[in-house]
Order: sequence, then C-alpha cells, then structure tokens
Amino acid sequence: MKFKPFIFALLALLAASCERDIEILEPTEQEGEIVTIEATIPPETRVAYTDSDTPGSGGSLAWQTGDQLLLAGYDGTTYKGSSKFSYTGSGDTFSGTAVEGATTYKAYYPGNVITLDANGEVQLPADFWQQTQDAQSLTGHISSKLLLFDETANTINQTFNLTLRSSIIKFVVTLPATGSLKKMIWTVETVPGEKTRSAILDLAGFDLVMPGSQLTVYLAFDPTVMKIGPNGKVKITLIGNAASYEWSTNTTKTGGMTYEAGKRYTATITGGWTDAKTEFRFTIKTDQASQLYEIWQKESSSTSPANLTINWGDGTANTTIAKNASLAKTIASHTYDNAGNYTITIASDEVEPSVKQMPQIIFYNGDTQTGDNLLTSILDPFPNMGATDFGDCFFHCNGLTSIPEELFKYNTQADNFKRCFTICRGLTSLPAGLFRYNTEARNFMLCFGDCNGLTSIPADLFRYNTQAETFSNCFVKCSGLTSLPAELFKYNTQISNFSLCFGFCGGLTSLPADLFRYNTQVTNFGFCFTNCIGLTSLPADLFKYNTIATDFRVCFQGCTKLQLRREIFPDPSTNPGFFEGRAMNFERCFKNVGTDYTTPTGTAPKLWGFTGGGEGTTWTITDCFTDANVVDRNFIPQSWGGDLVNSGKVTDVDGEYW
Repeated sequence: MKFKPFIFALLALLAASCERDIEILEPTEQEGEIVTIEATIPPETRVAYTDSDTPGSGGSLAWQTGDQLLLAGYDGTTYKGSSKFSYTGSGDTFSGTAVEGATTYKAYYPGNVITLDANGEVQLPADFWQQTQDAQSLTGHISSKLLLFDETANTINQTFNLTLRSSIIKFVVTLPATGSLKKMIWTVETVPGEKTRSAILDLAGFDLVMPGSQLTVYLAFDPTVMKIGPNGKVKITLIGNAASYEWSTNTTKTGGMTYEAGKRYTATITGGWTDAKTEFRFTIKTDQASQLYEIWQKESSSTSPANLTINWGDGTANTTIAKNASLAKTIASHTYDNAGNYTITIASDEVEPSVKQMPQIIFYNGDTQTGDNLLTSILDPFPNMGATDFGDCFFHCNGLTSIPEELFKYNTQADNFKRCFTICRGLTSLPAGLFRYNTEARNFMLCFGDCNGLTSIPADLFRYNTQAETFSNCFVKCSGLTSLPAELFKYNTQISNFSLCFGFCGGLTSLPADLFRYNTQVTNFGFCFTNCIGLTSLPADLFKYNTIATDFRVCFQGCTKLQLRREIFPDPSTNPGFFEGRAMNFERCFKNVGTDYTTPTGTAPKLWGFTGGGEGTTWTITDCFTDANVVDRNFIPQSWGGDLVNSGKVTDVDGEYW
C-alpha cells in the first residue's frame, strides 16, 4: 500500500480501522491453481489521510505495484500453509495460489514482510519497526508499517475485514538550534522510575534546519509496547551531526497513556531543550555506614569512548570521566555514609545508539571472583557498549530482583550469555523480550543456573535466538519452576546441547508435549532432567524428533516420582532402526526412576529392542534401568539394569516381545 505523493504533503490518520473486501472473481475448485481476488477500500471505512486533520477532506489510500497480501490457509483449526497474493496493477485485484487443503483463510498486510510459523502465528522481523523518514517524502516510510489483520477464518470467497494493529504518532517539533538532524528517539516510561521503551526514527535529508522552525515527523509504532505509565516520563531526543538535544516531561494525563491500534496521535514539542545524554541507571542497597561501592567494566583496562558523568544518588558530587581517559577494572568508586537505597546514573555525552557510548559495565569482578551483592535492579537497557560477550555479567548478584524488557537491545552483536544471570536468586520472573534483539546469540550455558527464585519462563524468551547452539545447564537448580512453556525452544533449531538444562529443578511436575520437537540438531541430552524429584509424567514422543541425539546418560536419574513412559521414544517393533548409525550412551539414564512409589508404576522404553548402532559404533547401557520402579522390570535385560535373565523370547506386559 502506497501513498500517492501528489495528494499528500502531510499525513493524519483519522479512522481506527480499515476494511478490505476480498472476493473471488473467478473461483476455482482445483487446488494450487492461480486465483484472482479483489481487495477494495470502502470509502466510508477507509483510513483517510489529510493535510488538515479534518475527516474526509483529503485523498485516500491506493494500491500500487508491489503490494502484497498474505493469506493463511486452514482446514478447520489445522494450519495448512500460506500464500502471497500480489497486486496485479489494475483496479483492486490481486492474484496468487490457493493453499492446498485449505477451506478457510486469514489475511495479513504487508504480505511481503509478515511470515508465519509452523502453527500459523505471525512473525515480524527484528528490525520491523525501524523506519527512515526522508525530507523529500515525509510519509513514504509509513505504508509498510501499517499492520492489517483479519484473523477470523473465512472462505476465500467471503469478505475479509482487516483491522489495523499499528498506530501512528505525529510529532510537531519546534527545533532548538541550527544544524543537521539524523535521528529522533521517542522514549516512554512504562513503569515510572523502573522501565522504559523506545522507538527510533532515522532522518534523511534534514541537512540544514533553523532554530525556531518546525519539524514534522511521523512514526508508526506498536501500541501494545509503547505505553506511558501513570506519571511516567516522556523523552524526545534529537541527534545531529554537530549537536544533540533532549526534551523531557511528565505526562499530564491522569493514569498515563495507553494508545489504541489504528489511531493517529499528535504530540507538539516546544521549548525546554537541553543537551542530550545517554543514561544507564541501576539501584543498589547498602546495609551499613561507610559502604564502599565500585563500578566495574568487563575488560581489565580500556579507554572511555565518551565523556561520562556518574551521579551516585546520595546528593554528593558527581564523578566525571573524560573521553579517551584510561580506565582500570574499577572505573569509579564511592563511599556511602549511610545505609539505604540509592539510584546510580551513568550518563554519556554520546547519544548516537549505533556507536559505542560507554565501556562495558559488568556486575561481576572476574579478578576477585566477586558478584555485586548490593545490586537490586536495572532500570534502563544497557547503552551501546560494543559488547559481544555478556558472560558472567550478573554472576552471583543475589539481590537483583528486576531487569528491563530491552536490557540488551543496543548490543545486537552479543553472541555469548554464558553464566549471565547465574545465582541471581532474587529474580522471580523474566521479561519476554529480554533477548529480542540478540539474534547472533549462540551460548546460553548456565545463563540462569541456580536462579531458584524463578517461578516461570516466558514462552518467547528465546524466540529470536535462532543461531543458539547450547542450553547446557541453562536452568539447572531453578527449583522454583513448576512448568515449562511448550514453545520455549521452538525456534532454536540449531541447538546441539541440552545437557543438565533442567537438572535439579525439583519443582517441575510435568513436561509439555513438543518441548524438543523442533530441535533436530541436538546430540546431547545428558543429565537433562536429573534429580527433578517432583517430575511425575512425560509426554509421548518427547525425543521422537531428535534423530541424531546420542547422549542420554543420567537424563532422568533421581526422578523418584516419575511414572516412566515408554512412548518417549519410537516403538522398536515399528521403527527398529531409529538409532541406526549412532553410538548411544544410556548410562544410568533412568536409574532410580519412580522409587517413591510402593508399587511399580510406569513402563520402560524398550531401548533393548532396537537394532543397535551399527558397524563401528558401540552403546553404553550400564545401569540404564537400575532400581527403576516400573511394571515391566522382569522384561528388561540385566545388561540394561533390569531383571530379565532369559535371553529367549518372552511375553512382555503388552504382548510377545523379547
């Protein structure tokens, strides 16, 4: 969808929803054939853009070459796939291929950007909301950010009523100085004093602006993310080549501001500009007088990438660090006279988020192997610290209770989160978007190890970390977890190692179906659920799709309440070659399983019934079922830790088998 430039100089979104009538012009019953659909924009319900903010007084939207709709096909509730329908260049018609087997459809715009996962759920690229406004085409960037959905399943010859999921905010800014502009950042406090969210608009062609002149910009945004909490602050940052400025105020709206999808908002900014700075805030709690506090960096030494100012939060003089100054492991320290709670603010005069703004701050001193036990919360995302490695960042920060949603947003090159939050026992929850922008992340080993205060894990925690390779020990000793989301690892298709991932998670009682379904590259499940003493049941097909996994040693050892289920692996009578070519390790895999029950319960997977690893491979099976309390112990060979002595064929609990 494009805006005709000869109609518009400025945009104003006047309607809250948009309907598109989509109907088959030449219906066909043959699957997979090209079909033509019509998508019109009824004038009475259109999203109308005008110059004067007066409904109906200007032009309207129009399809142009390149526009696409994405149709998702379903058979009942079963997702069958999707198909893109492209604008034909004539009237309101689009053409595309019907989805084979689909009886109903959902529709999405823009179809060239939106993708759907295996369940038909909408996926947006990590950079979807990034926008650039050109001085010569003020509104050109908006069209591709108008999300329109119709998720009511219709037959393909019915009307699709698309509604807007995005919103637009129009800023009218009285400029503070002469110069060039290259970026505007809109920041809101979603939780005053605790959490912020930001949206960035790049500016092109604004090379010479005069003080007192007006800048009009438009920013499409996700209204479910950008909210202002009660009495929350709003900050506008203008970044120029020579100088940068910021404007900040408390919202005047009682109860804050919640934006509605499909609506246009206007913000007028005049006066009150100050020199811009980038801030990173965190809180500490001192428990005694004359308490020394040190701020550490990850490197043993470095030079400051910008002029830094540290406000210690107790009314004493700030500490300043000049750009290019030499920095030791401890970049600054301060002694607090009294016990209390303090907010420390590190400000940098480098406001461009695409360049390094401060040294990499860390809350674990590797030289002394000391965690920051005074740290209680992180209030802002880390600025751009040029960080590629967040290993040990919060190691042993027992007092840390809160971290922001976009903590690592400005350090997108980070690929290592090993032991990042290990022994942060004060954390009770995690924000869903914590790693949203870290698409290069590969190592999550011990990331949340021994965070025994965690009571849940968000389903989308690792959704965008598609390059991740290891989750070894990731949640080991997280005893507060009682359940796991089914899609926790759905998008991590490159994972090879889940060893000890949930070991000693005593609060887990069951596992969701399909937990490892999409992790087909995994080789190591060793110790994965060892000593999960609360685990009582397993889903069928738990390891069905992990066709190259070789290491299951000690996987369920010590799960004394577990009623073992043989269907976690395929049936050897129908798939005897499931492990063919693999050197398997099942040592102590199910040792002591179910021993809390006075009578045998559960059934053992018939691992001994498979054809084996094949030539050149060996299997390690020592004590695989030793002391496992299962109803078929007498049918498990002694070599596997069972009681069966007879090497001939016997009748198993479910029929003749061995």
